[in-house]
Amino acid sequence: MRAARGRDGSRLAVLGGAWLSAYGKGNLIWLSGWDAQVASVGMDQLDRLAADVLGIALRPAQRRALVAITGRGDTLAVLPTGSGKSAIYQVGGLALGGLTVVVSPLIALQRDQLRSMTAHGRVRAVMLNSAQHHAERAAALDELGGGRADFVMLGPEQLANAETMAAIAGGPRPVTLVAVDEAHLVSEWGHDFRPEYLRLADVVEAAGRPPILALTATAAPPVQADITRQLRMRDPQVIVSDFDRPNISLAVRRARHDKPEDQAIDDRTVEVVLAHDGPALVYALSHARCESLARRLRLDAYRAEAYHAGLPAAKRGEIQDAFFAGRLDVVVATSAFGMGIDKPDVRTVVHAGVPGSLDEYYQEIGRAGRDGAPAAAVLVYDPRTVRIPRLLAARSKMGDAAVHAVIDAIEAADGRITVKELAGTSQVGRAAASRVVDELLELGLVRPDGNDAIRAAPMGDAFRQVSAAGSRRQAILRSRIEAARGYAESVHCRRAELLGYFGEHYEPPCKSCDNDDFKPTKRGISDKSGQRVSHRLWGPGTILSRDDHELVIAFDSVGYRHLTAASLTNGLLTVE
Repeated sequence: MRAARGRDGSRLAVLGGAWLSAYGKGNLIWLSGWDAQVASVGMDQLDRLAADVLGIALRPAQRRALVAITGRGDTLAVLPTGSGKSAIYQVGGLALGGLTVVVSPLIALQRDQLRSMTAHGRVRAVMLNSAQHHAERAAALDELGGGRADFVMLGPEQLANAETMAAIAGGPRPVTLVAVDEAHLVSEWGHDFRPEYLRLADVVEAAGRPPILALTATAAPPVQADITRQLRMRDPQVIVSDFDRPNISLAVRRARHDKPEDQAIDDRTVEVVLAHDGPALVYALSHARCESLARRLRLDAYRAEAYHAGLPAAKRGEIQDAFFAGRLDVVVATSAFGMGIDKPDVRTVVHAGVPGSLDEYYQEIGRAGRDGAPAAAVLVYDPRTVRIPRLLAARSKMGDAAVHAVIDAIEAADGRITVKELAGTSQVGRAAASRVVDELLELGLVRPDGNDAIRAAPMGDAFRQVSAAGSRRQAILRSRIEAARGYAESVHCRRAELLGYFGEHYEPPCKSCDNDDFKPTKRGISDKSGQRVSHRLWGPGTILSRDDHELVIAFDSVGYRHLTAASLTNGLLTVE
């Protein structure tokens, strides 16, 4: 047993690595492997732990997730941006007492969370990712090997690193929780599918199958189902908090069609920024638009900078720090900016063009008004810009020749083969070979085997399966783009439209969107929201929203579709 002090100086007993209040009744028995048991860690201890170690009061959704986690249950928590998702794994991990593995997609986000956890010296956490120097990585591995770390933050690429996985699974401290941040990245329905996340389920099994906590701020019902399936969650508790952010007004401003596309978008975007309060975030669809808009805004005396992947990492860090410190009025960025980092006083979020999905849009507008004060989200719409997300979706399609070449190379290999070797043997680019391998991993046609390597399983009709999966993913990507376009063109209450996409009922009008400003909206969502149906051609799906004229349905095979309400009575749809 060791002891430490809480934030208020009270003595905390630590048994088996778990922080427990000295005046609570809970205790913890630390057995070998994943036999760690929590004996009656009640909410009083969890509340005290949150207050003493993290200095926070738990919210209702956090409490519900923690009850499930400390009962050793798998949990998916879908909570709005800024609602304290990281506190769930921090409190839950400390209460369970072993090593908590946190998979997080961005290095900046990992560093931010690491600083937050270790700021007061009461929590021991390390980080492992591809950007570390050798000495920093060696020190982190040493902490894991000595059983001294409470948390390890991993970049997703580390899931394929044999040294990392051996240090985690073979260390003296059992893994008692695996937390997956930005969990929508595991889903092909999500707005930024990351194939590396497909290795997570195997990693959890290798670690002795501790509970899984999946966290995301944006997950429509199909994404929720896909997350639980891909992570092989067992009887998961799904906690969905209210998606509505009533302090954020919603509006769409159309660009002028009599001007060239770029000029029309820039003109209207600058006009919107001038008409709203700052600080402001502007999201653009390309690096060139980011730079152009930043230049325009500087001409209007704004302290504005562009932020995108084409800038050096050091420059991106400087811009991010300057914005958070209040030295910039506006950042014009691609979608990578702001994930998981909290600036409470953003007053306006503007999108210069339709994003690739409403999942992406909802997450980005959620960066406004985190302090609870009024904020605005404005989408600048020009139908011509829809081609950009469509083009990006089309580029994600794998070519038949590359798929054939990689499959042939795997079948010809004698046992284990790395992705680099596959790329050389099949004479396709490494990125293309990696994408085919990721698809094969998802289908279970190959098995991961150490650092960026695989071992073939029985392949069967692998080409047909990969092609079918690719076509399905393309259909889903196109449907998500069309759902975003439908939001931009809607004449109904935008809040009801946006929340309906996530399967949440909202009775219009909200009186804080541009459509409700002009006329009353009578668009109701019936109690059939969430109902499973089957289409004669497209198969099963879920009703997301419905009014007297239209249904919005997410089909498992083709994604989001808008149908007439008559589809329920004319035989096209049957209720399951």
